[in-house]
Amino acid sequence: MKKKIILGMVTICALGLAGCSTPGHHANNAKSKAAPTSQTTQPSFRNNVAQLTDKTIRIKGVKTIKQPNETEPSMVAFIYQVTNKSKRALTPKQAWNENMKVAQNKQELKETTFSDKTLPQNSDEPIAKGQTVKSSVVYQLQSPKASISINASQGINSNPIDQNANQQIDGTDLGTQTFAINK
Repeated sequence: MKKKIILGMVTICALGLAGCSTPGHHANNAKSKAAPTSQTTQPSFRNNVAQLTDKTIRIKGVKTIKQPNETEPSMVAFIYQVTNKSKRALTPKQAWNENMKVAQNKQELKETTFSDKTLPQNSDEPIAKGQTVKSSVVYQLQSPKASISINASQGINSNPIDQNANQQIDGTDLGTQTFAINK
């Protein structure tokens, strides 16, 4: 009886030790053999870059616009790049409008049109998978001095509504960044 107990304990210990060393070894091999495109990053919005599951939006510049007869800026332009990481048909305008909200004094700014040779004007250009396209979007300012905030969100929040949680109805909040207006 004692021999069976000792044999059982030795077997359990041996399996336990084998289990501890083997997965780490195989996990390292699996990581090195995995294709780089299979790696997924967590959605986030940091350092002017919105990393989303199906695209990346990178804010490349902010430009205030002053009309010839104005003394202070009345519009702001965001120059951005979109990289399509999915097979889904996508344009820069769709990518921006699906994920970015621009506000000033906690009120959403209205998009407007403005023609300027220094701004990319290709918001309806299709973006193929793996391709990056540079574009711009222009908003009418509410104030020539108040800072602007951009909030990025990822898709529609499919989690059940919890009155104690900080949830947004239009998606998972990825973060907000603030931009000062330069005259």
